[in-house]
Amino acid sequence: MEKEKLTKKQILRYTLLSLAMLLGVVAIAYGSYLSFTYLIIISVISIAIIPFIIKAWIKQKRSLTKFEHLCNYLTNIIPVFMQKTKIRFALGELFEICDGEVKNVIGDAIKYIDATRNDPDLLKNGLKIIEDKFNNSRVESVHKFLLSVENTNSETYKDIAENLDKDIEEWIKRTYNFEKDINNRQIKILFLCILTLVMNVLFVFVYVSNDFFTGFVDNVYYQMSTFAFILFVLITMAILIVKLNGEWLIEDRKKGKDDLLKERYRHYKKGDHKLKPIDIVIFLIVIALGTYFFIIDVRYATYLLALIAVLFISKKRRKYISCKKYITKQLTIEFPMWLREISLSLGNLTVLNAIENSLDSASYALRREIRYFLKDAKDNPTSIKPYNDFLDEYGIDEVKSSMRVLYAVNNVSKKDMKGRVAKLIDRNQELLAKSERIRNYDSIGGVEAIGYFPTILFSVHMMISMIIMFNYMLNLLGGQL
Repeated sequence: MEKEKLTKKQILRYTLLSLAMLLGVVAIAYGSYLSFTYLIIISVISIAIIPFIIKAWIKQKRSLTKFEHLCNYLTNIIPVFMQKTKIRFALGELFEICDGEVKNVIGDAIKYIDATRNDPDLLKNGLKIIEDKFNNSRVESVHKFLLSVENTNSETYKDIAENLDKDIEEWIKRTYNFEKDINNRQIKILFLCILTLVMNVLFVFVYVSNDFFTGFVDNVYYQMSTFAFILFVLITMAILIVKLNGEWLIEDRKKGKDDLLKERYRHYKKGDHKLKPIDIVIFLIVIALGTYFFIIDVRYATYLLALIAVLFISKKRRKYISCKKYITKQLTIEFPMWLREISLSLGNLTVLNAIENSLDSASYALRREIRYFLKDAKDNPTSIKPYNDFLDEYGIDEVKSSMRVLYAVNNVSKKDMKGRVAKLIDRNQELLAKSERIRNYDSIGGVEAIGYFPTILFSVHMMISMIIMFNYMLNLLGGQL
């Protein structure tokens, strides 16, 4: 599928912005009195980085455009579908009003539906073409709703459609706010990078303007230190621009993370954090060696072996705790998404059937926990205990209260169910917002930390420069004496 083509004006704009930024870095290098050789190296690296920066800005623009087009699809597909409750009709109408990648992938889905014969899951597989393109949980939710209405002749679809529309509207608002927040963070950290470079130029200017320190900038160590500082800041700026593209705001169904979650979940469930006999033997040997070195007064060896012993004895426990923390965070992110799927199915299904139907879209860890729950709930259909125990070992506060609501819904009449489900969906919006904030910070937290690296580098560089300058001053004074 072809990507949207950028106009020549957009490409020129991105190129000029990249050149202006990197030429500014080269100008700062010149203002820091770097030698001609270092200026050439900085210039070459700057030119080499330009394509990556342009590509990153293009990717960021495309991500935002892709999100806008996806919003157009999600906000219109349900109202259009409800006119005739036919998926093929809705896709045809949406094809006319959508743009970009969304329009292309809708076209692919329509071609599949129209051209394929003898496919018992024709509509489901046609819609899956769209789902595979976007890896977005709300696209999957909408498609499940469409299939449910067309294939089962649901009578309560109007309430479900209203709840879906509300969920999509809230998600769009939050995502635009996240996008704005990312841009603000990017601008602030880039400003911080540029500020450290400018401060370095001012520092050099102040001292070089004094005749006594004129030769200071020719010192080989100053040249090396300043070159390294400017180079690291330049690389930091490039990483910042490349990583903060906002792509994760759309794609909340990444397969790679599920593989990692599966691996850590299996390790955690093994409970392999207890020491084996061989581990204890190795630990005692290290302790014995440490004691021997302590007796013969080789203190550095004693401290080193003591550190090794502590790290070795706690290795399994630390990995076990790390796995649990990772699983807890991922389940905290996924649980509100899963609860949304359940809530939207309660109009047609019982609570247990809705939960059972959610197995296919759940991650490996949540899928295993759901199976444990279903077994207990079917063995004790009237007990609240299975609901109360669901994900209990991970200490996620929001789970207990939400599962209690599901238990209540499971035991009320159809007349009272509508109000309970609406309350559950409203409450879940807060959980979804928290989940998206965690996922958003998880994606940008590391990059944001890197953004403060120039401040540390500037402090270190200033210390080195002061030492070099002090040494230069002493040598100069010694020569005059």
